[in-house]
Amino acid sequence: MSRKTEEFREGLGRTVRALRDFTPFLRPRRKGLAVALVILLLETAASLAQPWPLALTIDYALGDNELPALVPDALSDPALLLAAIAFLTVSILAATRALAAYRRYLLQRLGQETVFDMREALYGKVHALGLDFHGRRRTGDTITRVTSDVKEVRSLLVDSVVEVFSSVAILFGMLVVMLLLDWQLTLLALATVPFLFLSVARYRKALIERMRVVRMREGAIASVVQEAITGIRAVKLFGREEEEMRRFRTESEESLRASVDSAAIEARFSIALGLVGGLGTALVTYFGARQVLAGALSIGDLTVFVAYLGLFLSPLWALSRQANQIGKSLVSGERVMELLRARPTVTESPGAVPAPHFSGRVAFRDVHFSYGADGEGDEPVLRGLAFDVPAGSRVALVGVSGAGKTTVTSLITRLHDPQEGAVLVDGRDIREFTLKSLREQVSFVPQEPMLFRASIRENIAYGKPAATDEEVRRAAELAGAGEFIERLPEGYDTLLAERGDSLSGGQRQRISIARAMLRESPILVLDEPQSGLDAEAAAAVEESWRELTRDRTTFLISHELRLVRDVDVILFIEDGRVAEAGTHEELLALGGGYARLYALQESGEEVSPNGDRHEGRSSEDRRTGLKGGARS
Repeated sequence: MSRKTEEFREGLGRTVRALRDFTPFLRPRRKGLAVALVILLLETAASLAQPWPLALTIDYALGDNELPALVPDALSDPALLLAAIAFLTVSILAATRALAAYRRYLLQRLGQETVFDMREALYGKVHALGLDFHGRRRTGDTITRVTSDVKEVRSLLVDSVVEVFSSVAILFGMLVVMLLLDWQLTLLALATVPFLFLSVARYRKALIERMRVVRMREGAIASVVQEAITGIRAVKLFGREEEEMRRFRTESEESLRASVDSAAIEARFSIALGLVGGLGTALVTYFGARQVLAGALSIGDLTVFVAYLGLFLSPLWALSRQANQIGKSLVSGERVMELLRARPTVTESPGAVPAPHFSGRVAFRDVHFSYGADGEGDEPVLRGLAFDVPAGSRVALVGVSGAGKTTVTSLITRLHDPQEGAVLVDGRDIREFTLKSLREQVSFVPQEPMLFRASIRENIAYGKPAATDEEVRRAAELAGAGEFIERLPEGYDTLLAERGDSLSGGQRQRISIARAMLRESPILVLDEPQSGLDAEAAAAVEESWRELTRDRTTFLISHELRLVRDVDVILFIEDGRVAEAGTHEELLALGGGYARLYALQESGEEVSPNGDRHEGRSSEDRRTGLKGGARS
């Protein structure tokens, strides 16, 4: 088997697989597609009829040929015949345009509906996939797959498929008529077809490779822009605008080179098609004219034949172009299907049931966890972690950065699953419950508040959309946010900027705490709740501490050890295990790792991620909350 044949079969196989993969998106529109197919056939018939009025004019109105027997005698008058031919011309052209216009409208509508469904499926997949997947992917690349790649797939499913079918239908119809007119000229015209397919084979593979680079670079460009906009504050504070422009320019130049290369390939391809088409037309015109001179063919028939030849080459060129367009669309289709086929690492078991209302007892049973794929490759974060927390307890997770404190809370909410061991709530493995019902019973206050471009009321009620205005106000007051919200011109209806950037860091944190208070879930996670707060705001959080944690099993992560002194139990995590457990006083008396960390903070020193001491803030500085703790 030749290399060209193998490439053709490979390309055909990829196209068939893509159509099969995306069939579920087309199935709801099969009736509309069937109507479009009927219209397409009618449009093809109208297109095939277009050259005939001119042929009738030449042979019967201007020539001496006798009218066929099926033509009424009234049209023997040249004036009436010309009027009838003119009417026929207008009718054929009007029908062709009307059918084409409705077909384009119908396909446009079906295409946009298909895009809507694909984007919805992709966006749902983005939410279904776990943090491990998103951590490995550039955000901009994922956005590009959901937006622009989907448009390319629409081109494949609707535009390319329909145009290919239309071209094949027109080719078949014209081939039949041309064979009936003159089979010798038809074979002569077909002699150029192999050259067209050779041109396709020559340029298609190179074009696909360049388009693959273009799509990859467009994803990289989107990522650069997304990262720069998200971190615009840091970009400005560190004066890195020129560096960000350099990053953007580098990615854009790569995309530009690939796009220019693909345009050059298409230009060379178009020239090759023009030469082949011109050669075919010249041959048919030459030999056809000789047959007219010999009396074997009428001028009208030759006119129709040459017109059909032009139409005949046009669908062939369209097929050739679509071969290239399909190749480009396949690149986007593969990127879309890669995302749709991605499997989340955290899934519900087939027998998962809605979780009952929890009392809040949480236990870890010999839990091992690593962030590597399937737990392999990365250094284990947790190595046999085990503890049992009674319902309603307030628990502090303490340890140096990287000890696994945040990982513990991520496992409770099943943002990740352990590779070994189990996490239990009220004595049952949390994998027995549906994800939604489990997470509905856990509230989370992250170190970096995540607010949305919505009103303050909507942001506070994000975890409880049905909350009343009174409930929202009470939660805000408990979080120490009510006073500053009331001072805003629109109050609770104030529209926040993206990520809440129109508020200060402390105000954002208080909105985040109010959100957790409103939800009233039996399990609460506080990740550095005083991070970024000024002295007054930090004091407000401490005042609302008992109200916030009342009757809830609370996990507190804080590098400010003075905040953890009042909890029921402190778990000091070291080397992925609970190294010490007890109250503040018990752990100080033990004189272990917790006591060392506390003594360092009280003496004005801090601890680096590896546990080494260095000069830091004074106790008074820490009480003001001027600096948040590091991530765990």
